[in-house]
Amino acid sequence: MYEDDNFLPPHQEEIPARGEREAQRGAGGRASPLGGYPNPMRRGMPVPPLAMAPPRRSPFAPHILAEAIQPGIKIPSLNEYNGGGDPQDHLDRFSARADLLDISDAAYCKLFRTTLSGKAMAWFNQLPPGTIESFEQLAQRFLHHFAINKRYPKTASYLFTIIQRENESLREYVQRFSEAVLEVPHVNPELLASIMQQNLKRGDSRNQSPGSHLQPRRNC
Repeated sequence: MYEDDNFLPPHQEEIPARGEREAQRGAGGRASPLGGYPNPMRRGMPVPPLAMAPPRRSPFAPHILAEAIQPGIKIPSLNEYNGGGDPQDHLDRFSARADLLDISDAAYCKLFRTTLSGKAMAWFNQLPPGTIESFEQLAQRFLHHFAINKRYPKTASYLFTIIQRENESLREYVQRFSEAVLEVPHVNPELLASIMQQNLKRGDSRNQSPGSHLQPRRNC
């Protein structure tokens, strides 16, 4: 026997009393993972509630949210807009397809949202809740926010850059020039002929008096 009852020989652990061992066991005879602390899942104690998702905060006004879209209605064959292209082009293509459907203004709003992705969807989601009351208002905000990506029509000065290349035939040049003219609205036909003649290669026998076949297609 040891003089000090509290002294334990080396490598010898203290064995808990029977009552203590039972207190450390959970229901079903298994040792509780919490040691001597009660397990609320086994003891029937109340479980803390799970974290709740934040309430939905839609930019649409209540009257738009309240209107349901008819099942099966969708915009066919329209690529999503991610914020990198011309917003007017996307809006025009959406409207051309949506006009084929017999839908309300609220449906226009909800369907337009489904054509957004990436940065465009992020922009829509950060709009103040309940501030979009019509499709016209949504379209104006959309165009304003992505205006930096809008492509503007070219002017007549752009046509001066369409010069006949060294190894380009006259027919090929006229075709390329005519395609460029389509990007420039409302150009005088006489001015078009003058610009094209000026842009022909030097030494071309037809440079001095271009025939009617040199007249480019005019953008009406």
